[in-house]
Amino acid sequence: MKRIFLYTIVGAGLAFLGVACKKQLNTSPQTSLLKLVTFSDLQAGLRGVYDGFQSTSYYGNNANSGNPSAYSALPDLMGDDFVETLESLGNWNTMSEMIYASDNGIVNAAFIQPYEIISRANNILQSISPFETGSTDAESKRIKAQAYAIRAHCHFDLMRYFAVDFGRNSSALGVPYVTVFDPNNALTILPSRNTVKENYDFILKDLDSALANFRLGGNTTANTNRAFIDSVTVYAMRARVNYYASQWASVITDANVALGLRPLTNSAGYASMFTTGTEATPSSEVYWAVPSDGTLNPGRATNGTNASYRVTNALTSVINGFGGAYVNSSVTRFNQVSVGGVSRTLCWKYPGIRSFKVYRAGELMLMRAEAKHNVSDITAINDLNDLRINRGVAIGAEVGPALLNAILTLRRVELLGEGHRWFDLRRTTKTTTRLECISSGGQSRAAKCTIASTERGWIFPIPFNQILVNPNLKPNPGY
Repeated sequence: MKRIFLYTIVGAGLAFLGVACKKQLNTSPQTSLLKLVTFSDLQAGLRGVYDGFQSTSYYGNNANSGNPSAYSALPDLMGDDFVETLESLGNWNTMSEMIYASDNGIVNAAFIQPYEIISRANNILQSISPFETGSTDAESKRIKAQAYAIRAHCHFDLMRYFAVDFGRNSSALGVPYVTVFDPNNALTILPSRNTVKENYDFILKDLDSALANFRLGGNTTANTNRAFIDSVTVYAMRARVNYYASQWASVITDANVALGLRPLTNSAGYASMFTTGTEATPSSEVYWAVPSDGTLNPGRATNGTNASYRVTNALTSVINGFGGAYVNSSVTRFNQVSVGGVSRTLCWKYPGIRSFKVYRAGELMLMRAEAKHNVSDITAINDLNDLRINRGVAIGAEVGPALLNAILTLRRVELLGEGHRWFDLRRTTKTTTRLECISSGGQSRAAKCTIASTERGWIFPIPFNQILVNPNLKPNPGY
C-alpha cells in the first residue's frame, strides 16, 4: 500500500512528511525540485507558504460538499450560534452534528493542510542560513521570523482539533510537531504524536524565535501590508496560545504589547474592515489577514444570501440588543427572505470574495478582559467597556460572574462568523444545545439538538488512512 502520511503538493514538487523521533519529526520529499538555491527562490518560497492558507481546507470556503473550511467557516457551523437553512444541501451535517468517524474526508483535510504549510515553512528554515549575511541578511531574518511564526500557528491550529486536551502541562496526546525538512534522505522512520505539553513548548519556542529574528531584521511594527505576519502578529499569536492554555498572566502581557502597537478601531472601522478582498491599506485593528487570490470565500457556508447556515433567533436578539457596529449591514443582515419566504438573520462579514482576518485587536481585547477577570484584576471591566465604546454600544458596570458572562457574550457577537465558536465551546463547557432544531418555522434541518460533553466528537479523530500507514500515530479516544 502506498504510504500517504501527510502527503502534500508543494509548488511543482511532491513532499512526503514523516521521518521522526518522538520529540521532533522530520519530513522527506520525493523530489529535489523543492530545493531553494537562490535568494529569489527563498522569497518565492515564502509566498508559497502563505498561499497554503488560501486553500479550501484552511481558510477558503466555497460551500461545496467535502470542502473542509477547517479554520474559517467550520468552527462556526459546528457550534450553537448558527443553524442549517433550507438552502443547505446537507454537506456539513456530519460535522455540525459531530458524528464523524476517522475516515471522514473533511477531518482528513483539516489534518493534512496545516502540515503541507508546515512543510513549506521548514524548507525555508533549512535553506536560509547562506543568505543571512550581507545585503540579504535583514530580509532573511524577516523571512525566517515569518516561517517560525507560521510553523507555530499551524501546529497550534492542529492542536485545537486533534489534541486530547488543552492543559498547559498535559501529558495527553497532542499532534506530531514537525521541524525538519530533508530533501536528501529517504523516509525511514514514521512519526509519533507529541504530548500536549511538548506541543506548547515547541509552539512558544518558535514564536520566541520569530520575535528574535524580527528584531534582528529590523521589522516590525510599521508594517502596512497585513497580508504578512509581523512582530505585532506574533504577540497576538502568543496571547491566543496562552489563552487556550489558561496562562492568564501571559495573555495579559502579550495582549498589552499587541494592543499598544495596534489598538482597536472605531465602530465604522469595524464594519469597513470586512468589506475588502485585500489588505494593502487596512484599518489599524487588523494584525494579519489572508488576502483573497480572487476566489477566496472565507465564509460562504455561514455568510451571504445563499448561506447554508443562518444566525440563530436567540443570538439575533442578542445582536439587536447590542446595536452599534454589530447591526451594520456590512456585518449582519436581518429579515433576509429565504426559500419558502422564511425570514432569517445572516452573517455578512464574508459573503463573497474577501480576505480572512486571522488576528485582530477585538479578539485581543476580549482575551485580555477575560484573563484579567481570572486573576481578579479590577480593570477587566475597563477592557470590556473600551470595546463596547469602540463598537458604539452601551457600557456596563458588571462584576464577578456577571462580568465573565458579559465578556463571553460579547465574544460571541464580536467574533461571529470568524471561526471561533466551536473551539470556545470545546475549551470551556463542551456542550452544545440547539434551541432551533429538527424543524423550527421551516428554517432548520439539524437532526441532533444536544451534544453532551461526553461526546467523542469534541476531539477530532486522527485520520484512518494516516494510521494505516503509520502505526506510531495513536488514535484518539473513542475512535
